[in-house]
Amino acid sequence: MDKTSGLTAVCPEIEVPHGGAITTKTVNGKSIALARRSETDETIVAFDSRCPHFLAPLRFGRVVEGEVICPWHFFRFNTTSGDTIACDKTVMHLKTYPVSVKDGNVLVDLSA
Repeated sequence: MDKTSGLTAVCPEIEVPHGGAITTKTVNGKSIALARRSETDETIVAFDSRCPHFLAPLRFGRVVEGEVICPWHFFRFNTTSGDTIACDKTVMHLKTYPVSVKDGNVLVDLSA
C-alpha cells in the first residue's frame, strides 16, 4: 500500500467495523487489528492482531469502551496504550499503533 511520512495506507475507513467488532489486515507482512474505540467514540485504533498472552486471534474478540477483550482468556487491553490491568506492562503488553484517517483512508504508523 501507499506509504508516506511513516504512515502506511491500510484500508478504506468504511472497512473498519462498528459495534465492537475487529478486523485484521496484513500490511508489509505484518498482521494488525483495526477497530473503533467504543460505541460512542468512533476513533479508529490499531493494535497487534494476536494477544500477547497465548497469541489468541483478537479478531474473534470484542472492543468495549476502549478495551479489546481477548476471546480465549478474557484479558482486557487498552486499545490506545496496550496496557492491561491483569499484570504489569513489562510482563504483558499489547503493541498499539498510531492511526490517522485521511481522505476516507486509514493510515497506520507501523514504525511506532
